Amino acid sequence: MRAFCQVALLELRRLVRSKTALALLLASVAWMLATPYLVKSDGTLDGARQIYVRFSLGGVFVLCAISLAASAASSLALERENRRLQLSRTRPVARLTLALARMFALTSLGAAVLAMSSLILLCNVQGDRLCNHVAGPVMESIEAEAARMYDYYMADPETPPEIKAAKKSTVMRVLRQGALDHYQSIAADETAEWTFPAPQSEKLSVSLRFTNDFDLRDDVRGEFSYGAFRGAVSNITQAVVHVPLEAGSGGVAGAQDGKLRFVNMGVSSLMLRPRKDIKLLSGADSFRMNLLRAYLELVSMLSATIAFAVFLGAGLGRPVAVFTCITFMFVSFASSDIIGQYPDQFETDNVDRIGLALTRAVEYASRPVNSLHPLASLSADECIEPGEAIPVALVDMVLLPLLFALLSSFAISLREDWI
Repeated sequence: MRAFCQVALLELRRLVRSKTALALLLASVAWMLATPYLVKSDGTLDGARQIYVRFSLGGVFVLCAISLAASAASSLALERENRRLQLSRTRPVARLTLALARMFALTSLGAAVLAMSSLILLCNVQGDRLCNHVAGPVMESIEAEAARMYDYYMADPETPPEIKAAKKSTVMRVLRQGALDHYQSIAADETAEWTFPAPQSEKLSVSLRFTNDFDLRDDVRGEFSYGAFRGAVSNITQAVVHVPLEAGSGGVAGAQDGKLRFVNMGVSSLMLRPRKDIKLLSGADSFRMNLLRAYLELVSMLSATIAFAVFLGAGLGRPVAVFTCITFMFVSFASSDIIGQYPDQFETDNVDRIGLALTRAVEYASRPVNSLHPLASLSADECIEPGEAIPVALVDMVLLPLLFALLSSFAISLREDWI
C-alpha cells in the first residue's frame, strides 16, 4: 500500500508540474461559465436548461477524457523512454502497482474536476426539481420480432432475391433496427393503447413525440388515460412534450389495468415509434440526487478510459499510444451514429463492409464504457436507476482497471525483456 500511495502521489505531482492539472481546471471552469453564451437553445426555458445541463457537464467530461487519456497513454511510455521505469522497478515496485497507482491518480484528478463542475452546474439550476422513473411499453423483444419478420420475409415469394441471398446475420441486423424504428399509426377518432409496468409512484406523466405521414407540424389533439388518471393534449407539434396525468374527479387514482390509452381527437392520422417515442413517467427524487448518480457514472466511464490508455502506454511508444487511444475514443463515441446513418443496409461495397465491421468491433469493445448515458437522462429529468447503473459502474471502476493493470504488467515485462 505504501508503494501504491507513493507512485500515485508522484503521478499527481507530475500532472501538477506539467500544468496539466491547472490547465484542465481552468478550462473546465471557463467552459461551465461560457456554455450558456456559446450554445443556443430552442427559445424556451426548459430547452435552455436541458442544453446547459447536457453540454456543460458533457464538455467537461470530454476535456477530462481526452487530456487524461493522453496523459495516461504517455505516462509509462515516457518513463520507459527516459530510462526512469527501470529505476522504479529496482526499488522494488510491482509492475501491477505501477499501473494501478497511475490509474488511480489520473482518475482522482478527473473526479475532482467533474465534482467542481457539478457544483457549478448545481449553482445554476434548480436542484430540488423532480426527476422521474421512466418506463417503456411492454412489447415483444426486438430479437423475437426480428426473428419472426425474418421467417415471414424468407417465406414470402415477393421478397426480393438479393434479400433472400443475403447473410442471415445481415438481414437480422436490418430487421432489429427496423423493429426499433417501427412506426404505429393512429387514425382520427381511433384509440391506441399500450401496456406499461406498474409505476413507482402516483405522480404520473407521459413523454411523447408525435409525427404524421408527411412529417408536417400539424396540431395534435387527444386525451391520455391510465386507469383513473387523465391528461389532455392540444396544439402540440413534433417536439418531445410531457403531458401530466391527473387523478379523476373522485380524487383517487383507483386500480390500474396497466393500459395507457390515447384517443386521437384531431383530424389527421398520427404516427409514433412505441419503443422510442412514448414513455410513462413516475415521480422519483430530486435533480440533486440524480446529478450525484450521473457524476458517479461519468467517473466510472473516465476510469475505464484511463485504464485502457495506461495499458496502451505500457506496451507501445508514446506517440503511437496517444494516437491509438484518441482514435479509439473518437470511433467508439461516434460508432453508433456511423452505423445508424450508413445508407447501404446490405453493405454491397467491400470497402464499406470492412469499415463497418471494424466500427462494430470498436462499438462492441467499448460497450462497457458507452452503455451508460447519464447526461441524456440528467438533462431530460429522467431518473438514473441505480439498479441498472451500478453493475456497469462496477465493471468500469473495478473489473476493467484490474484487467488492464494485469495486461499492463505483462506488457511492461515484455518491454523489459526487449531492452
